[in-house]
Amino acid sequence: MAPLNEDQLTQIRIERKNQIMKAALKVFAENGIRLTKVGMIAKEAGISHGLLYHYFHSKDEVLFHSLEWAMEGTDELFREIHTLSLSPLEKIKYFTKVAFTEGNSDIFRVIQHITRSNDNISNSTEQLIEKVGKDYYEQLLPLIKQAQIDGDIIPHDPDELLNLYLTVVSGIIVEDITWIQTDLGSKVDLILRMFTTR
Repeated sequence: MAPLNEDQLTQIRIERKNQIMKAALKVFAENGIRLTKVGMIAKEAGISHGLLYHYFHSKDEVLFHSLEWAMEGTDELFREIHTLSLSPLEKIKYFTKVAFTEGNSDIFRVIQHITRSNDNISNSTEQLIEKVGKDYYEQLLPLIKQAQIDGDIIPHDPDELLNLYLTVVSGIIVEDITWIQTDLGSKVDLILRMFTTR
């Protein structure tokens, strides 16, 4: 077998790092920040403890880079949503369904663990969480405002409606989303009935 070239080695490193970050999000989501140990992340990723330290120097670094990596997917999601030929309300429904799918919900759960706990996290992770919250807000608020203009969402302070929506979605994700994943479409419609006109 021929030795791997530099491009192949780079691709393997990228895939391994992504494997670790995906595993980290799952473990942090299930256990919280304080209770998560690096060994738990390595086990979930199917690698040795030592190999994880080849890619990351600490649990804090794994947390930051995993969230940062996941947020790149969120940016892509919003770019996709904006290109869809859907009404603003349908775009909100689409986002809600994606948020409740397995894997995507881990991001919300990790953020909730961080914001609800007194765990010491790095300033960079804190700033990333603030940026994420701001990004969600800036992407979703115009959709709510336009849906109000279209008559699909009740006339009320759009900031309050967005805060209510995000609180409900985050609360469901933190508790247990397995029940909502069955017949997801009708459950998302039910959740959105708190502020839709129909």
